[in-house]
Amino acid sequence: MRPAFSALFLALSLACTINADESVISPFAESTEAPHGRGNLYAPDILMHRGEMLMFFGGQGKDGHDRIHLATSKDGKDWEQAGIVFAPAGVNHVNDPSVIAVAGELFMFYTLAGSGVTDAIGLATSADGRIWSDRGAVFSPSPAPAWDSLLVGRPSVLHDRERFHLWYDGRKDLPPGAPDPDAPKSDSSQRFVGYATSVDGLKWERRKEPVFADDAGGIHVSKAGKNFVMVIEARDGTKWATSMDGISWKSHGLLHAKDDDSPYGHVTPFLIINDESWRLFYGAARAETWDQNSIYSAVLKPPTTIDRTKR
Repeated sequence: MRPAFSALFLALSLACTINADESVISPFAESTEAPHGRGNLYAPDILMHRGEMLMFFGGQGKDGHDRIHLATSKDGKDWEQAGIVFAPAGVNHVNDPSVIAVAGELFMFYTLAGSGVTDAIGLATSADGRIWSDRGAVFSPSPAPAWDSLLVGRPSVLHDRERFHLWYDGRKDLPPGAPDPDAPKSDSSQRFVGYATSVDGLKWERRKEPVFADDAGGIHVSKAGKNFVMVIEARDGTKWATSMDGISWKSHGLLHAKDDDSPYGHVTPFLIINDESWRLFYGAARAETWDQNSIYSAVLKPPTTIDRTKR
């Protein structure tokens, strides 16, 4: 599906040591300082485009609104921040980019909140990753009482030369005490992962039932040989699951644990897969409220449970 990351991963892995966590993007200026002034950025998404490594990520400004930023790199270790590249007017936030190249054009699917926390998934397109044409919301919550009737977001998208494949998290209610007074609440509230496909990225065929539970969200899906691999944000680190078809998933628990740099877990992880090693990027949570994050990276040994033979 997604183009092979071999050239990208080679550049990334040359600068790293197995299992060494390192900070790669830290908050800067007012665009990512967040209202508390201690910085909040996360949701990295990386691809190679026209010989350049592009990292798109979300950052929360002093005004509380999230915007999508860009950083570039030649070696995967030193990143030059290019600032905000996507911030449509009149919305509460845009974040969680998933960017893929199709026929030379970049498609960015993102979380869109017009107001409050009632997220939908939007689409923007670009030739260079700097100037984007916004298409607005292309995937919205289902009608009630569906499992994803309140909000959908945190997209992860692959393309197989015929159609787009979308994994996302959604929910029908929020836990008691959530800050949105108008949203339905439930003691049993949790997130689920859903799946949909599209030929053009605009009109989607949605699977009615979720494909993964376990209160999973902030996910990223990639390929390792015959397997789909999903990494999942969690308060004890990054969890993971595998699937042969992208629909039936098997959970494997913790892939990479939190540490002193991420004492409250990993937010919206992103995984680059290579036969010899895996490169994980994630928001390192420095506060229990998950609103103080920097982007960290670690190189991991591939789990022995993965069948890496090609289809």
